[in-house]
Amino acid sequence: MSMTLQERANAYHLTFPKYPTMWADREWLMGVWVLGNMYKRANGYYGAFPGNFLKRTLSLFPDRARTLHLFSGTLAAGPNEVTVDSQVTDLVKPSIVADVRSLPFPDAVFDFTLADPPYSAKDAENYHTPMISRRHVMAEVARITVPGGHLAWLDTVRPMYRAVEWRQVGGVMVLVSTNTRTRCLSIFERKG
Repeated sequence: MSMTLQERANAYHLTFPKYPTMWADREWLMGVWVLGNMYKRANGYYGAFPGNFLKRTLSLFPDRARTLHLFSGTLAAGPNEVTVDSQVTDLVKPSIVADVRSLPFPDAVFDFTLADPPYSAKDAENYHTPMISRRHVMAEVARITVPGGHLAWLDTVRPMYRAVEWRQVGGVMVLVSTNTRTRCLSIFERKG
């Protein structure tokens, strides 16, 4: 049986008891994360996650068994995790190099995906990749996600999705220092 949204909020609070709690009811999980800025990037890679972002996100999904990190950049795969990016460089070494519109996985194989795509054409240029179609990526992630599985999508816009495939179950405002873009972690559940 899948965790309730309140149980996910509780799991977050157990991991981060000193931070403001997440709010949840039967239909929606929400929060505001103030993460602070990483002024000095250890590896110099453009667009690294803000401090503690990954740990906070994964704490909401302690029940995940098979995780996919799309647009993984320099993120290393952990146990039962697959990283996917469109290229290999000195810094970017994904588990799989693939086009996110046509992933090399069978249907319904992942129960959790974290996606952090380029937010704009300028960002895509900085990553040396083409800008993606959010709508097409959402459809492809729906194909490889088990019913009841989740997608956490970090972006400056809410991605377009098909209501027959996804139900949005939450959102977290992600604030990082001053003079930076405000992002939203949109949380979706795969319908089945």
